[in-house]
Amino acid sequence: MSAIKSLLIVSAAFLASVVPTISTRAQDPPGNTGETRQTVQTTPGRFDGYVFLDADGRPLPFQSDEEIEQFLSTATVISTKKIPVGVSDPRKMLLAGQGVRLHAVFKHIDERKRNIRDTTAGKSKTYLMWRDWYGYDIAAYHVDRLLGNHRVPPTIGRKIKRYDGSVQIWLEGVITENERREKDFDPPSIARFNQQKEIMHVFDNLVGNRDSNLGNTLIDRNWRLWLIDCSRCFGTSEDLLYPQAITHCERRLWKVLRELDENGVTRRLAPYLSKAEISALMVRRDKLVEHIQALIDEWGEEPILFDIAPPTEIAPWAGN
Repeated sequence: MSAIKSLLIVSAAFLASVVPTISTRAQDPPGNTGETRQTVQTTPGRFDGYVFLDADGRPLPFQSDEEIEQFLSTATVISTKKIPVGVSDPRKMLLAGQGVRLHAVFKHIDERKRNIRDTTAGKSKTYLMWRDWYGYDIAAYHVDRLLGNHRVPPTIGRKIKRYDGSVQIWLEGVITENERREKDFDPPSIARFNQQKEIMHVFDNLVGNRDSNLGNTLIDRNWRLWLIDCSRCFGTSEDLLYPQAITHCERRLWKVLRELDENGVTRRLAPYLSKAEISALMVRRDKLVEHIQALIDEWGEEPILFDIAPPTEIAPWAGN
């Protein structure tokens, strides 16, 4: 039996025990539960119809990355409070400006350790240099945009009081993957849900996300997955953390991944990552391309590559 076939066979057990997912195949047919669900009436927008909301749940008067980044950089801090979850001491802030009030997350962690063993996706690995740093959240946002995924909320660097840190817009009206499981909310389309999981697995392996977990995956009203809390990403390791999870790839992402230009990546990420970290990122990219290409060589493009399905139903926690 070939290594690729063995990989696909063991991926089901691996994904069920380690990586948050429902089915290992991104193109499994949607389940039919017989439930009456509210369908999406609006035409999907730049984020599958997601609209960024203010602190009162109303649509923001601006929606572009650039406008949100500008607001996060300049708005007045009205209040801050500690978020009771997370190990990086995040703070939820209320920002105000231009007649708008919105919530955001501020992180200023910068913790470094040497020669530490860390466990990711069930595997223990020794890191010569381990870092949990707010700057990686900003870098992850830029990598997400380089890939065209648009699944990491807009994030900028800013000094709050005496602390340098990252500020990320708070997504209103979402739940975590952990909450979804606890409340037994089944996705209306398992196929689309797992397609998004595949996109997440490619991203996590590319950025070296050592803290991908059920609490760091958010789900909005259109069942779109968002990725947060990337302060334990990057570093100089050239290894893919869990390539076993990648059994399919979005067709668009596959093209972008192969075309990533190191010069362009460096220009975008140099303010946040060292040369060694950028070099390691590109090595991981090469390994991802090799891994996905091997799947295509074994099975063909059609079974492996997919076009992401559009949203069809509104999540039950979103209301009318």
